[in-house]
Amino acid sequence: MLGAIRGEVRFKEPLSYHSSLRIGGGADIFVLAHEPDDVRHALMFAEREQLPVTIIGGGNNLLVRDRGVRGVTLKLDGPLQRVEFHGEEAVAGAAATMSSLIREAAALDLGGLEDFAGLAATVGGALTMNLRSGGRTLADVVSAVYFLKPDGTLHELKPRAGFATACALVLPADAVVIGCRLRLQRRPRAEIQKDINRRLRFRRDTEPMALASAAIWEDTAVGRAAGLVEKVGLKSKRINGAEISAKNPNFIINRGGATAADVEALMDLTRERVQRHFGITLTEAVRIIGE
Repeated sequence: MLGAIRGEVRFKEPLSYHSSLRIGGGADIFVLAHEPDDVRHALMFAEREQLPVTIIGGGNNLLVRDRGVRGVTLKLDGPLQRVEFHGEEAVAGAAATMSSLIREAAALDLGGLEDFAGLAATVGGALTMNLRSGGRTLADVVSAVYFLKPDGTLHELKPRAGFATACALVLPADAVVIGCRLRLQRRPRAEIQKDINRRLRFRRDTEPMALASAAIWEDTAVGRAAGLVEKVGLKSKRINGAEISAKNPNFIINRGGATAADVEALMDLTRERVQRHFGITLTEAVRIIGE
């Protein structure tokens, strides 16, 4: 089945190449899928061999542990990055980046995605992790999600009437998102660009520009995670090569040579101190995989 894959199959692929933190051990079997059939072959192979499957997107909020990932690691690429437009509707492959989707939509005078400008994520990652920006999630503008199950069958999920969109688009735990349809709004291009620029300025002003970094915590009901981390005195706290950002303490930066163990040690320290000072249990925004 792996031999039928038109994309790439690699063994012991260093996952540090595929994480914004530039940290992580190797993947036993790494599949770079270029089309839905590649995903199907990889899933069916894993099911036959009884191997676990791990899906990674752009890797921007991903921490890979130092001993790597067992089984099959699947990353979507190639034609699955395409976006097509039909009137005020977009059909986006799961591997499309949010930045390319927003840029191509704006060029056609289509808005509705401006809050997500500067969000370092793929479409599939934004949907699967329910990433939030400006109080919204991508699910708020989605009309259908397409995904594959481990047996290779294709499924479609549409929002259910009477439910908030994000709640109505809860995907099965074993789903592999391959694309979606989005409802956009026709707006003057100048207005769209103005809103995009506003969001980009906000991110530049509030997030570290370091290449090797990741946002770690979800904001809480009583305050932004960055503020809580700063109040407990952990801004700029460093363990070996891992450092809590001085600009935005909700980010951890790899200053060079950091390991996943260093990052998790900072996370454990932060979680314990915020719990002790405020009685709040922080929820991880970063996804942690591997051994």
